[in-house]
Amino acid sequence: MRRSTRAVCTIGASGVLALGGVATGVAPASAAGNGSMGVYQVEVSFNSNGPSATPDQTGGYWGWWDFDSAANNPQSGDGGDGQAEGCWHGQFGNGAAHSSFKFSSWAVNTDPSNSNGGLPTFFASGTEIDTYKGQTQTTPFTDQDTGILAMTAHRPILQLFGVPTPPGTSINVQVSWKPAH
Repeated sequence: MRRSTRAVCTIGASGVLALGGVATGVAPASAAGNGSMGVYQVEVSFNSNGPSATPDQTGGYWGWWDFDSAANNPQSGDGGDGQAEGCWHGQFGNGAAHSSFKFSSWAVNTDPSNSNGGLPTFFASGTEIDTYKGQTQTTPFTDQDTGILAMTAHRPILQLFGVPTPPGTSINVQVSWKPAH
């Protein structure tokens, strides 16, 4: 989580993502909404390719995460996963990177350092696997602030924070809670 979600924060968005599917021959994936657990589904996209971007600032970051709660509690849960991709040129490194996340637990808390303006974010424990230029690194994390705002929203960052994005730049965030039924 450190590098991947923080990359979103350093470009001005504290957002997130999630989407899921159903695996054949096994129990449905929680993000698919099997009805027995609540799920936060989060996704973010950032693209910088416009005239105001210098050649070393072009690229993007796209991802999704889900935060599962078997207790159907929108404040904490016991699992989840996510995938993220980034492609940068220059300042952030040349090439594409992939991150995979597996959450063992999560909770919604306010960042004690107030780095997100006092807004609640997801804190999580689990494992992150990063792949960049053929190299893979696995990093466990415990009670890590993801930088992902725990606010149900679907809008461009301009509407979220009131900060205009430069021409050719797009930052979109979607966070939704699907209660069990």
